[in-house]
Amino acid sequence: MNLHKDLIFILPLMILSCKDKEKASYLEEIEIMTLTLDSLENVAKNQKTDSIPRIVLTIEETIHKVKKNYIADTIDLKIATMMNKYKDAKKSLSSNTGNLAKAKDAIPEVKEKLKDLKHDIENGVGDREKYEQYINFEKGKIEEIEEILNYYIKTSTKNMDQFRTAHPKVTNFADSLERENAK
Repeated sequence: MNLHKDLIFILPLMILSCKDKEKASYLEEIEIMTLTLDSLENVAKNQKTDSIPRIVLTIEETIHKVKKNYIADTIDLKIATMMNKYKDAKKSLSSNTGNLAKAKDAIPEVKEKLKDLKHDIENGVGDREKYEQYINFEKGKIEEIEEILNYYIKTSTKNMDQFRTAHPKVTNFADSLERENAK
């Protein structure tokens, strides 16, 4: 008879103990996700985008100068390839800034959701059976932000390198065409 009373008393304590460990685990995951978001936010803030509109304008002006002064029916394959890469850098730099904006916009939204989820877990609010599902959903959002940010950085670096390599050559070509037409 005493064993039965002990089980009735111990069983709820064991269940509560498991729930406390689960709660602590969820809160730890939220803390890690929040730190990850802080890091991603710092990376996003440190991206130097102020020169991109100037570079895009420079490319447009240089391409216009080439078009205005190039008269031949055919263009050298090497020059055509260089011009295409130059134009591609402009197009990609212009459109890629949207990826940075998307990541920057998403970070505070996810931070807010994590803050709300943390509050719910700490206070046992909402559907406790779905806490893990909610955490996994927010993890997915963070991974998506990280992918977008990584893509932005990789693409920007590639296109800035492409610009730096091609710009002097394209500018020299455009200037030589202009000088030829001035004769």
